[in-house]
Amino acid sequence: MTELKNCPNCEASLKSGLMSSNTLHTEMEAAIINEYHEPKSEGYCTKCAKELLPKYSKLLLAERDGLGNEIQRLIGIVPIISIHTPLNWDYEVVGMVTGQSTTGTGVITEFASSITDIFGAQSGRHNNKLKAGEDMCFMQLRKNAINLGANAVIATDIDYAEVGSGKGILMVCMAGTAVNLKNIDIMGNGKGELLDKLIKINKRMKWLLRYTIAP
Repeated sequence: MTELKNCPNCEASLKSGLMSSNTLHTEMEAAIINEYHEPKSEGYCTKCAKELLPKYSKLLLAERDGLGNEIQRLIGIVPIISIHTPLNWDYEVVGMVTGQSTTGTGVITEFASSITDIFGAQSGRHNNKLKAGEDMCFMQLRKNAINLGANAVIATDIDYAEVGSGKGILMVCMAGTAVNLKNIDIMGNGKGELLDKLIKINKRMKWLLRYTIAP
């Protein structure tokens, strides 16, 4: 491979030395610049990347933050149901998705002592902890599903188990089948369009997460 003597972008001379140097940036840094810069180039040197790299690194981080907020806003519309064959759904199976969470220390022992307080504050605390664990699992199922390109989860099962004998830690586990619902309009209320938007946003996010930005 012929060694480059000039920067592919600005054509400045490439050189290395103790007093003065102008070298090419890494492939990752060039890819970050090329994500937004036009025209794109095979490489960028210290000279021309001085302004371009910080500019586009900041733009990339801002886009990732915006996409993350939008995913958080839309993720709840991904349907999760326990039925194995939903009525009138035309779908293809994509794969299995799972979610797990552990709920704080002392849950089991507190739960045992609160049987007589079913309607009291103590049982309310347990329910809140379990609900938080369930919500986390639901979020994981939805995120794992859209990462696979699916737009719904069926045949969902939920289990509870104690982790570590006598340590009072409760694990919530969920598993379901991620599917790609073809007749997405069956969801009604414009949810089909929102699900399509969510899939596209998540795909873009996965693409941008390939980039590692130096601090």
